[in-house]
Amino acid sequence: MSIWGDPHERPAPVVWERPAMRAALADRDIVEVYRLLGRLGMSQRHIGVLTGQAQPEISAIARGRQVVTYDVLSRIADGLGIPRGYMGLAYNEPGSENGSPTGEVVAVPDRREFMGLLAKIAMGAALTSADFALLSNPAMATPTPATVGATEVGQLRELTRVLWTQEKRLGGGAVRDAVVAQLKWAQGMLDANHTDEVGRELRVVLSDLLALAGWASYDVGMTGLALRYTGQALAMAQEAEDPVRSALALEQIGRTYLHEGDTSEAREVFAFGTLTAERTRSADTTALLLSGQARAYAESGDPTRALDCIHRAQDTLSNVSEPTLPDPRGFSQARLASDHARVYADLAVHDHAYADQAITALTASTAPTATVHVKRQAFRLADLAACHLHGGDPDTGIRIGHQVIDMAGGIRSHGLTEHLNTVRVAARSHSTLSDARDLDQRIAALT
Repeated sequence: MSIWGDPHERPAPVVWERPAMRAALADRDIVEVYRLLGRLGMSQRHIGVLTGQAQPEISAIARGRQVVTYDVLSRIADGLGIPRGYMGLAYNEPGSENGSPTGEVVAVPDRREFMGLLAKIAMGAALTSADFALLSNPAMATPTPATVGATEVGQLRELTRVLWTQEKRLGGGAVRDAVVAQLKWAQGMLDANHTDEVGRELRVVLSDLLALAGWASYDVGMTGLALRYTGQALAMAQEAEDPVRSALALEQIGRTYLHEGDTSEAREVFAFGTLTAERTRSADTTALLLSGQARAYAESGDPTRALDCIHRAQDTLSNVSEPTLPDPRGFSQARLASDHARVYADLAVHDHAYADQAITALTASTAPTATVHVKRQAFRLADLAACHLHGGDPDTGIRIGHQVIDMAGGIRSHGLTEHLNTVRVAARSHSTLSDARDLDQRIAALT
């Protein structure tokens, strides 16, 4: 039975003074630390409550898996109440957020220790946990510049554009961590010295970066975070007095609700966005919001309003003389064709009379192009496969379904998983076909 009755109770300070424990801490040998705590009656569950680690992770450490990363070592020390100096870890200044070390861990490793470690590696000797600890890095944020000008904002704008492009090719799972890390740093630029005009441009770019954090979060299944990030993008666009980006943020929130099946909220948000877009006198922005409304009406099974909105979007987009939406988030004829095809696909779910039109439109919108929107291409192909399976052409549907699975290996997207599950449901309606069963099993293995 554990000598600690309260699972939130830390070991007494005297525990860390025992010679065997001090030696293990000095070597940062967490395997031995956990074993010693176990002998004192502390359960793995108790350790997990204090350190925030899952029980399987603690069990793996107790069986011999070494802990070498600075962040995990710090979390264990703080959770268990181990004096950081006993493990050679840094202490942060009160209120510090950048993790800059002020204790024993310094920015530059000791020259003799480091050179000795290099020789050890070069000679092929086995490394100890202490060796790995010497190479571990304290969590230190890159300092933001004291003064921000047009050059810094331009660099952030280009980086944001590249990250948006990668999201459209590879999915939100491929870029989200990089976006969130970049966002935390970029927001610090608001506190730097800058002119009013630079401050406005910085907020415009931050709105784009926040919107990407929102979309990437949704694409990995984090809907709550997605809505909050996109709400921040809307607020930042309002601060910058940029109605185009305000409309973009509202359209993205509407799409998030739409994909979650909340069609009434989606229609309401799209309506707000359409009003905002019309005030911008931006034809491509207005067309984008009208297309979103069409999707919402189609998912609700309202073909009259859905087709009216998509035709209005076509008429509006035909009047675009110069795009106003930021690259690569623009609304082109190709994007409109994709949305038009999805409208028919959604209508076909409610009324099979639209299946032929859906197949025709999806086939046209999935024709091979040089577009960067690889993820959207996979989505539409999945829609096309499902339409063929439901429409009575299982051979074509199965062939296209396998094509989507082949593409899925390079795309990290929760949304694509949902589209593939739609194909899987359609394939099950042809369970007597061995090829349909193979497709079903292949999707199951992937999702």
